[in-house]
Amino acid sequence: MLNHSVVPVVRSWLFSPATRPDRLLVASGKGVDVSIADLEDSVIPADKTDARNKVRTLLDNTVNALLPRLAVRINSTITRFGLEDLVALLDASRAPDFILLPKIESPEQVAQIAALFDQAGTACALVPMIESARGLAAVESIANAGARVAALMFGAADYASDVRAQPDALALQLARCRVAAACATARIKAIDAPCFAIHDADLLHADLAFAVANGFHGKAAIHPSHIPLINRAFTPSAERIAWAKRVLEANEQGAGIVDGRMVDEAIAREARGVLAAA
Repeated sequence: MLNHSVVPVVRSWLFSPATRPDRLLVASGKGVDVSIADLEDSVIPADKTDARNKVRTLLDNTVNALLPRLAVRINSTITRFGLEDLVALLDASRAPDFILLPKIESPEQVAQIAALFDQAGTACALVPMIESARGLAAVESIANAGARVAALMFGAADYASDVRAQPDALALQLARCRVAAACATARIKAIDAPCFAIHDADLLHADLAFAVANGFHGKAAIHPSHIPLINRAFTPSAERIAWAKRVLEANEQGAGIVDGRMVDEAIAREARGVLAAA
């Protein structure tokens, strides 16, 4: 099982319809950290079975080297589609690296799914998605729902619909901050929602600046053109890396000041995080 404390770099997560496995292969040449085969929102009900079969074929036959780390977003497990998705993944010859769990609203939902994969002896990490007011109300307990939970992903579109908020509303910013804080307490990764304005570079830059400044480790995308900017935003600059090294050198001496900031364990922990991300 993947221990959430050693989850590798997960800056960029690209959604692709599971009906188009060729797009997952293309993603490997785009610098994507995690390629997501989506069985949920991007697949109409009539195509769910076909999409599920294609994911199963991908897991049974594809050589790992052909893909970046692979995630599968299943349907909600309160639906028949979601239950059938789980069965397909439990029976596959190998598991994806991550399984995205949409519309999670309690830790019990996560624990039940984790128990199934424990029983199957399947190594995969779980990424619950926070997409409703009820989910946000339970976000701290969801983040701590078990060792398989590697990250939380915020689902902005569904959350906005649930709380009747506009895309630029303060409500969404506050929700994003709470998700990131919950991930920090659980020592797991916080993954931001996609920027849905595909051709609005200014909005994407603003979105990324907010995510980086407020504790996120990565961001999802629905278009490959966003991947280079996401990777760049979540990769520490040379100046930031140099700062982190100076902080840790000062910390080894017991006390000190670096760039006007007193070095203590909190600052040293921040510096270690920078070097880990680099």
